[in-house]
Amino acid sequence: MSTQVMATVVDGELKLDQPLELPDKSRVKVMVEVEETTEARRARKRRAFEELERLCREKPINSGGLHFTRDQLHERD
Repeated sequence: MSTQVMATVVDGELKLDQPLELPDKSRVKVMVEVEETTEARRARKRRAFEELERLCREKPINSGGLHFTRDQLHERD
């Protein structure tokens, strides 16, 4: 059986948001994954985008291909 619940750390202990329907003294395996805050997620995305921009400036990609005009791109037969 597997279930997933949210919890909050209070004084080093996990306080579950809802009770588990398990018999007393049941042995369980616990995997703790810290929930990323919106602020932390935005900061991580910002750093990733800045890294991408830096790489694009340092090593630009030039395919050496033809450069079409707008009219050529939208030409219809």
